[in-house]
Amino acid sequence: MYLEVRQNSKEDPATKQKQNIMRLFITTIIILTSLFTFGQNKQVEELGNIYMSGDFDKTILKANEFLKDDPNNIDYKLLLGRALTDKGDFNSAIPYLDYTVNNDPDNSWRKAWALGYLGTCHFMLQDYDNSKKSTKECFDLNATKNATQYAYKRILLFGFDDFYKDWKIVESDNFRFYFQNMSDSDIENIFSSREIVFKNINEFFESELPKKIDFFVWNSRDDAKKLFGANLGFSDPNFFIVHSHFQQTKGHEMTHVISNYSTKMVMKTGLINEGTSVCFDQTSQDKEQIVKDWIKDNGNKVEIKEIWNNWKGYPEELTYPLSGLFVKELIDNFGKEKFIEFFGNQTYDNAKLVFGEKLEKVIKDFENKINT
Repeated sequence: MYLEVRQNSKEDPATKQKQNIMRLFITTIIILTSLFTFGQNKQVEELGNIYMSGDFDKTILKANEFLKDDPNNIDYKLLLGRALTDKGDFNSAIPYLDYTVNNDPDNSWRKAWALGYLGTCHFMLQDYDNSKKSTKECFDLNATKNATQYAYKRILLFGFDDFYKDWKIVESDNFRFYFQNMSDSDIENIFSSREIVFKNINEFFESELPKKIDFFVWNSRDDAKKLFGANLGFSDPNFFIVHSHFQQTKGHEMTHVISNYSTKMVMKTGLINEGTSVCFDQTSQDKEQIVKDWIKDNGNKVEIKEIWNNWKGYPEELTYPLSGLFVKELIDNFGKEKFIEFFGNQTYDNAKLVFGEKLEKVIKDFENKINT
């Protein structure tokens, strides 16, 4: 069965993206409330509002402007450090976050959030020792519930929890592997095969990844479920992280990370984002037969546009193999260049803009082939 190979969370990428935005919004509200509570000046309030809007470029511009008149203001420096981190300019962010940590005499929420963001910066720069140190200091400080939760999630995700202390770490050209209770022969097999798969997938996407993929290879699904409260496998492209059971597909989660850096990502949808990873999962499953069997067993025909707009309304045993087949159909009909041009905004409306009138015929022909 398909689900025995691919067990993922039920949330589609578009929903996750919206939830991440909401979490950022709520976190920022908490920060700003703290700022106002401490009676900060109007410029701090203004800067906080800009940051809350998600305009990191303007936040950086304004923070630098305010720092000219008040160069030691840790609120300006904290918001500047966070905005630079959110923009992915980790090296530039570190001095401002360090300043906040070293100049907050009260060990307040300011220091906690600066430590948390320092942990992220160091991790993305592959400075794992300092990342672990800062993230754990944020957690141990326990200054606010939200900052502590922020740190704890990264302790688990980044492999900093004591649970990982006996895992074996092996690095290759494109990966930093973490192995749970595996033999040397199994490690060697996974080590070499994943490098081959990486090259096969990236031959299509041609992504330039700024860091190695941190690839956690689990021997026990139950252990992962207890630690994360979620089934394997899953990935976090923002951190270049994959957590996968050793028996899961070689390419699915890896594709999520690689494809995320093939173009500027604007909007993801389940049909296209998951379909792309299924398409490149490097398995030999007969996905077409799986879909046709589902249609026969359930007496329902598939409509691509309906599933495109209502991904969560259909079971994974249908949507995953179906989406993989459909993405392959798009690539076969429109080619690599057009597909990647479309991939950054995976909505149906953008597909019509990029692929043109032929899209409707491709969809109709695909549905006829699958439904018969």
